[in-house]
Amino acid sequence: MPGDEIKPPTPAEAFELATNHAALLRALFLDPRYKYQQPPTADFIKPDTDQTPMALFFVADFVQETYINYVIPFLPAGATRKCKAVANPWAWSDPDYKWEWEWDAQTSTFKDADGNVKEFPKHPESYAVEKIGDIFGRGFMTRKIVLENATDLKARLMLGGQTFDFGEEAERLVKATYPM
Repeated sequence: MPGDEIKPPTPAEAFELATNHAALLRALFLDPRYKYQQPPTADFIKPDTDQTPMALFFVADFVQETYINYVIPFLPAGATRKCKAVANPWAWSDPDYKWEWEWDAQTSTFKDADGNVKEFPKHPESYAVEKIGDIFGRGFMTRKIVLENATDLKARLMLGGQTFDFGEEAERLVKATYPM
């Protein structure tokens, strides 16, 4: 969203924002330290909060809420269930999951198997200001927590006073998802 004007993202910008978030969610939820009470599926997960480090659990949940409530509304309905690039980590990891849509980068559209274009929602400027503002604010917090918890007391306090190494992949994806 270049310039001074806050407006809804273009389809290409919304897709990039969604693919970055989806990749970050995979890095967090598929981290081997994240434990589940039963094997996760595309439709249901049950985290094991006794075995999963709380820092990892809370950051994964925070990023997931950001994705669900602030990024997905800029995508066509059903995109996260129909296009692998923006899917949840468990559907993405399932080799038997059936993907119905593909992203066409040349036309900046989602298309189904028959080539039908899926329309992006149209939102008023006030909606965009609210959602984009929240994405930036939540992104700032995520960057602070993941990248600076070892060196910044405030970031460490957001993790309950303990440091946590999220790993190089999560750190790289946080920087790509929430550039400053």
